[in-house]
Amino acid sequence: MDSQDLTSMYFTNLLSQDPQLDPTYGGQSGSSPLTLHNSPTQPPNEPIGVRKSVRGANFTPEEDKLLVSAWLNCSLDAVQGTDQKHSQLWEKIFEYFQQFKETTTERTIKSLIHRWSVIQKATNKFCAKLAQVEGLNQSGMTDQDKFDKAKVMYQALEKCSFQFEHCWHLLKDQPKWIWRTTKEDPKRRKTMSPSPTPTRCSGSTIDSAFDMEADEVMENEVIELDRPIGRKAEKGKRKAQSKQAEENFQLRKMKYTLLEESRAQEKEFYRMKAEKMEYDKEKEEKKLRLEDERLRLEAKKMVIEREKELAKIRHEDERLRLEAQKVELATKESDQRIMMMDVSGMPELQRLYFQQLQREIMARRSTSQD
Repeated sequence: MDSQDLTSMYFTNLLSQDPQLDPTYGGQSGSSPLTLHNSPTQPPNEPIGVRKSVRGANFTPEEDKLLVSAWLNCSLDAVQGTDQKHSQLWEKIFEYFQQFKETTTERTIKSLIHRWSVIQKATNKFCAKLAQVEGLNQSGMTDQDKFDKAKVMYQALEKCSFQFEHCWHLLKDQPKWIWRTTKEDPKRRKTMSPSPTPTRCSGSTIDSAFDMEADEVMENEVIELDRPIGRKAEKGKRKAQSKQAEENFQLRKMKYTLLEESRAQEKEFYRMKAEKMEYDKEKEEKKLRLEDERLRLEAKKMVIEREKELAKIRHEDERLRLEAQKVELATKESDQRIMMMDVSGMPELQRLYFQQLQREIMARRSTSQD
């Protein structure tokens, strides 16, 4: 990622914000009407030095905030900000302004430069007044009281109210605009005091400050700010961020790859499980079909064996019937011979024997007939 992308991302959120006064300060941002006018409207490619008599429309608070955001994005780049020419810097600011503006009013590079100088000068003076009030360290004063007193001091000096609170809220936390308020800060000093030692403002100093001229106020308080981050440090920071971003990208890519592999393995597992379930189902159905066939064959075999047994019984019955018929015929023939015998000429004992047989035959026949 190049430095231009990083710088354009750093302050882009200022465009979507609508900064209001901090809870510690009063007033409404951008509520005072603007009385300062911008420079004459010029085409974007017109040289800065050309003047026209036609005055353009006043800058709106939204345009002021967009201009501040453009200046922050293009000028506070630790890698390229200090190596840009004045014209190159304002060309970038103009391009940024044109890209993100939401109005149809046309602004030129010269009008942006003039408007920025007005914002910068007024904000610097207000910051100096607020620094003076905070430097007094008066007991019992809240941040709201300090803010209101700084606005009164500014109005007494400039003969008008502070018009750029909406810009001050965007700039107050930037290193170039931070002021020192602690009394033990060795970099805070008075430049107009004849004494070589630093002095502090007493309680009566703030009362006389209302009558001081603007130039005297700006010279009276010198505030040395923290040194911004250097080029090497910023390059190292961006390189580390780029490396960390690349590592995070690789980790996310590896995680995504592992997740895809896991999903593929899980999908393959469920596919094989489904195939196994289908195979087991087919195997069970085949087993059931074989068992049904075996039972059918067993039943058929039992039917055949039963028919064979019945046929065998029938044959045996027929044989027994035939045997009985033979026995009956033989018995009839024997009975007939016995009954046809003439026993009158037989000896007494033989005659008695055959007569007994004849009586038995007659009795059996009588019983069979009954």
